Amino acid sequence: MITYIIKIVLCSAVFIFTYKLLLEKEKMHSFNRGYLLLSMLLSLVIPLLTFHYATPTLPISGDEILPTNFIKENNIVQEVSTIEKTDYTLLVLPILYGLISTFFLLRFIINLNKILAKTRNSKTIPFNNSQIVLTNEALSPHSFLNYLFVNNQEYICGGIEKEILLHEYAHIQQRHSYDILLIEILQIVCWFNPFLLMYKKAIQLNHEFLADEAVINTYPNVASYQYLLIEKASKSNTYHLSSSFNYLITKQRLIMMTKSKSPQKALFKQLAVIPVLAIAIFAFSTKSFAQEKPSSFPKAKQIAVPATQDGVSQALLDEYEQIVNSKKNKKGIPSALKFTEIDRKRLETIYLSMSKAQQAKQLVTFVPSLPPFPKTVPTQEQIEAWKNDKIYGVWIDDKRVNNAVLNKYKNTDFAHEFVSKLEKNAINYGKHYYQIDLMTNEGYEKYYKEETTGGNRYYMSIYVGIKPRKMIKKS
Repeated sequence: MITYIIKIVLCSAVFIFTYKLLLEKEKMHSFNRGYLLLSMLLSLVIPLLTFHYATPTLPISGDEILPTNFIKENNIVQEVSTIEKTDYTLLVLPILYGLISTFFLLRFIINLNKILAKTRNSKTIPFNNSQIVLTNEALSPHSFLNYLFVNNQEYICGGIEKEILLHEYAHIQQRHSYDILLIEILQIVCWFNPFLLMYKKAIQLNHEFLADEAVINTYPNVASYQYLLIEKASKSNTYHLSSSFNYLITKQRLIMMTKSKSPQKALFKQLAVIPVLAIAIFAFSTKSFAQEKPSSFPKAKQIAVPATQDGVSQALLDEYEQIVNSKKNKKGIPSALKFTEIDRKRLETIYLSMSKAQQAKQLVTFVPSLPPFPKTVPTQEQIEAWKNDKIYGVWIDDKRVNNAVLNKYKNTDFAHEFVSKLEKNAINYGKHYYQIDLMTNEGYEKYYKEETTGGNRYYMSIYVGIKPRKMIKKS
């Protein structure tokens, strides 16, 4: 979640600074409005995007057996369990987030209620497709949703210029209040993002540009309208969510009115947004590298477990069953740790002398040892992707490590890599979604030597139903 929050902040920073440097001073206000709204939402969506890249695995030759990963300690394949301490930070942060969000939500509701209460308690008259709200407060005309708020006395005496009414009506007609409501809601949810304040100011200024443009299109006397704005700028006393005159932005509005528009320059800057979007997607999305299954596997060489034609006597079958039953746990399943070396050797001797029919009925079986894993060196791109601890869990030489440890390695420091996707019932599912098993060059040499010189021929396998529970390697 922390990574997602950081990406939201950085992504929105890229978009808003692009706007300030490239677009804001250009006379293309409708495009700019769309850019501000869309980029604000994209900064939330882009960090959620995940692109999966497949890397091909080496094909398996016909003389090899498909390898299976075993975690070996004292020749026993054991189940690995992790005991994690409770991280109280994970409990405190959501509470803190909820409290701050609640504060902003209450502030939003209070401000909204102030405006709507005024519409209920004041006289209203129809104005085109909107409502003029006549109040007794000394305030400058301002608009919100479908309402245009004016001072009752000024309106009755004809003290409100037609340009001002048209300006506020343009806000209503172009639904600028919905933009403000959107950013207010985003501030409730994403209060941690400081760049939303820049977005809000940019959107409000863009609204003024659009409303000014609507006035000038109807009343082309720009100089007269500019003088009118200067006069009104000092009379602002409006509510938090409403469109209003503000002395700090009046200067920018006056400059924009006299600016000429260059279609070629505007088009160039609009197209320049495309590479910025591409860079943001590349930089702030998540890239996932996983091994691609070969399109077809050559048929693996089958190694048959030795069996005899006639099988063993009933006495030996009873002895075999007696040893197995004596090692069962409370659940009635043989426990791998209870078998001694003598037990394993005796069971193996009897099992290899059984017929195939007798072997098929046994709960404890023996399977041939597998050849060592081949060398597979990962790419540097894979190493970089595996540093993302939200997607990948990393093991190096059978030890769980922090993903940041990969910063100490180059891809050539590893002689073998194995990528496996976690099932939903896996212990670590949700913490990460892929398990990366890596062997360093030294680790691989040690592993290869053990596999090729140990003289091990068979694994002891304990089955529950048809699924192997644990396997014990003969020493």
